[in-house]
Amino acid sequence: NMQAGATYILRVEQDSSGSRTLAYGNAYKWPGGTAPVLTTTGGATDILSFYSDGTSMFGNATLDLQ
Repeated sequence: NMQAGATYILRVEQDSSGSRTLAYGNAYKWPGGTAPVLTTTGGATDILSFYSDGTSMFGNATLDLQ
C-alpha cells in the first residue's frame, strides 16, 4: 500500500538469461509519460526510485549499473 510522502527504491537484476521486462500499473508516473526500458543483458542491474503522494508513484530510473 502506498504511503503519502514515502520513497521506494527497487533494485532490478536480470537473471543470467536476461530479456526480462516489467509491467507497471496506472499509478506509476514517469518523466515524459514513458516508462523506462530496462537493461535486458543477462546479469544487468537497474535501480528504480519512486516518490508516492499516496495515489501515484512518481518514478525515475538509473539504468545499466556496472
